[in-house]
Parts: sequence; C-alpha cells; structure tokens
Amino acid sequence: MNKERMERNTDLLEQVPMEVAANLQAYRTAAAVADFSVYRLLPEEEYLFNKYYKAGESVLDLACGMGRTTLLLHEMGLSVRGVDRSEVFIHLAQKRLPYLDLRVGSYDCIKEPDSSFSHVLISFNGIDLAFPESQRVMALGECARVLRPGGTFIYSSHNLKSMHWFSPNYRHRLLWKLRHSIKAYREWAYVEEHGIFGFFASPDFVIRQTESFGLQLLEMRWFRKLGIDRFDRYFSPYIHYVFRKPAGQTA
Repeated sequence: MNKERMERNTDLLEQVPMEVAANLQAYRTAAAVADFSVYRLLPEEEYLFNKYYKAGESVLDLACGMGRTTLLLHEMGLSVRGVDRSEVFIHLAQKRLPYLDLRVGSYDCIKEPDSSFSHVLISFNGIDLAFPESQRVMALGECARVLRPGGTFIYSSHNLKSMHWFSPNYRHRLLWKLRHSIKAYREWAYVEEHGIFGFFASPDFVIRQTESFGLQLLEMRWFRKLGIDRFDRYFSPYIHYVFRKPAGQTA
C-alpha cells in the first residue's frame, strides 16, 4: 500500500465511530490477511451452496474478504461478483485472482440495479460488522433490493443466545463470557471480541428483522448441530440463514 493510500485510509478512520474504525483497522493487518487467505468452504456453506446454487446463476458475494467464497463459487460455474469494504483485502485479492470480478464497496450502499442477481451471499458473519444497527438494517434492505424474485439471500450471524451462562460455548474464555452473558437475555447487542465489535442477536430477532423486507425464511443451519432445535437455538454460536425473495415481488 503506498503512502498516499495509507494517509487516505487514516483520514477515513478518523471520520467514523470508534467501533467502525476498530473493525476496519482489524482487517488491514498482516495477521488478518493471513487468516483470510485460506480458500475452503465451511461444511454449512458447502451444503447450502450445493442445495441452492446452480451453475450459470449469478451471485453477489458481499463482505467477500480475500475472495474465499468468490473463488470457490466461480469454480462451481457461477457468475460471481465479490465486494468488500477493505481496500487491503480487495487489492491483494485482485493481484492473486485477477480473473475474478472483485470490487471495493459496502453492503449498505450496493452499486447495482434492482433485481440484478440470482443470489446474494454474506459469509462468515460479515453482516455482523455493520455498525450501528441502522447500517445493518440498510444492508438487509439493499440485499433484498438487488435480489431477483425467486432468488436466495444466505448469510450467517452470531447467536446471542449462545452466550447464556449454561451454554457450553466459549469455555476457553470464561471471564469474557461472564462479562457479556447478561446480554443473552436481550434480543440483540454489540459484543467486543478481540478488538472487533460484532452484532449478536437471537434467531427470532434475525428472522423477524430480515422478513420485514419481504423475504421468507427457508431454513437455518446450525453450527455444531446437536439435532434438537430447542438446544441448538442456545448452543450454536452462529447460524446460517436462508431467505428467499417471493416470485413476483419487485424491489
């Protein structure tokens, strides 16, 4: 990254809320680049992509990072465009994967026409970095707008209920969990984790909020699935959601 770009990025960080600046800075480090340079699908993603995506269809891959899912969707025969707010990630990904359509942009202001993609994807809890909560609402509205009728919107999100004191999650960070466990009784909250401010919400809130944009829930995939719905709602640290835009519905 040249000196002029670094100065521009520093100026931008000074103009946004502390939580947003912290999130942006966390994804500009060498450690973040290394962490996001692994190109493989999670088991839940592999299941959902094979179930809902067909070769030749178009996917808008938002918060795509270093192009992990963008590359693998391309290799599945889909027409995919990757978008991420991190200039560092996108510029490095463009060098590594010059044959992919990768762009700098944000999911709360998508530079695409109405009903222009067969599917919209936000992987790896990327939507949870939206701050404040109103930006998340804008992002959901934008995703619904660019999605074609009959198309799917797939994303994962942190499960606030997994922070209950009786949940087996986060055993290796008990003090951190205890400090935030009271939030599990809310519908949603921002939780600071490793210097990143993330949105955690109950499954019911996530579904209700997304369906307010005219989308319909198709299914949920639990991480570390136990097979008992009422337990998985509390024990799964994050959840993959699949929504569909009803056929005949305009943006």
